[in-house]
Amino acid sequence: MNIHDANVTALDLLAGLESGFALSVLDSSPDCIKILDLQGRLLFMNRNGMCAMEIAQFAEVADRPWPSLWPAKSHALLEGAVEAAIRGEVRSFEAFCPTARGNPRWWHVTSAPVRGARGVERIIVTSRDITELVQARTSLEEEVAAKNEALRRQKLLLSEIDHRVKNSFAAVMGLLRMQARRHRGDPSGQALTDAATRIATLARVHDQLHLDPSAPDLVLCDYIGALAGDLGQALNARVEMGQLPDLPIRVNATQAAGIGQLVAELIGNAIKHSGGRRRARVLVDIEPLAEGLSIAVQDNGPGLPEGFDPAAQDGLGMQICLTYVEQMQGRLEHGRSDLGGARFRAIIRPEPLAAH
Repeated sequence: MNIHDANVTALDLLAGLESGFALSVLDSSPDCIKILDLQGRLLFMNRNGMCAMEIAQFAEVADRPWPSLWPAKSHALLEGAVEAAIRGEVRSFEAFCPTARGNPRWWHVTSAPVRGARGVERIIVTSRDITELVQARTSLEEEVAAKNEALRRQKLLLSEIDHRVKNSFAAVMGLLRMQARRHRGDPSGQALTDAATRIATLARVHDQLHLDPSAPDLVLCDYIGALAGDLGQALNARVEMGQLPDLPIRVNATQAAGIGQLVAELIGNAIKHSGGRRRARVLVDIEPLAEGLSIAVQDNGPGLPEGFDPAAQDGLGMQICLTYVEQMQGRLEHGRSDLGGARFRAIIRPEPLAAH
């Protein structure tokens, strides 16, 4: 049976029962359904609609202008819907209207024309109770607003903390370098310089992370490149980035701090042992490997002595390098540099090691 035949069958079944069937449909709807005349007065309201509006009998509202059941601030909206229906248009909107007993309700309202032989003869209005939906939406909006306010305050707090931390780093580095200048030429002066360099490394981690406080990690090459530039400027050396990976490698803050300390120690050692014959030149290469990550630091200094063994060195710098390499399940290789000096290569396994 096609749709046309089904419609004809339905009309045959309802012959003489059309009005009763229409009334049954209207009363069975859970929505509040109203029929208005062209002046917007109430001619009909279904039973479920009267229950929803908490109206005991239709006589209480019969022939009243539909907008009169609503708060005054909604009258213009409802009058506009009536005028639109007279023009043959359908309107939908959401608005607040308490019940006859004063209980708060939110409604989704649709108004539409009812056409007859002479054109638009009536207006039908359907109102669906959406109070729970609006309350849930309002609650969600309030929760989002509260979280946004909390995030705003947290951002201000983080900004203040960042300012204080940066000032503290700067103050400590300034004091250490000032003391290092006073003790230049003796072991304590070099120790103070080394300490200032290590603080600078931590400060660089902080700066890189604060560029995007929401990021849980940072781009390793950007961080190492900035750190190398800082060290080169502070120690009056030419520090360059050489081979770099095609894709950015990201590491978390803890790993970045460890790798930064490792690279800073290797750069510092290269500059410190350059012999002073010429301006030290240091080249840093970063290369991803199947087994992890390779970070090589080479210089143009005098090179390593015969039989050099990193594990046998008493200096704090080399011990720091070995400690960080061990923590990252790697190894430290050494040999002669293409620049004529020493070359150290750390092969490490930072986790997670992800290319974006």
